[in-house]
Amino acid sequence: MRDVDQSKVYFRCNVCDFIFQKDPNFIPITYPQFGSEDTASI
Repeated sequence: MRDVDQSKVYFRCNVCDFIFQKDPNFIPITYPQFGSEDTASI
């Protein structure tokens, strides 16, 4: 079983629908592939 970082939250990129994990304390939440800030927590 792999370890899950409980301090991170799942976000979805509204441009390409990719789901990724980020620490919610670092605002703004950007999609790491192309820096889009059009994201939503899930």
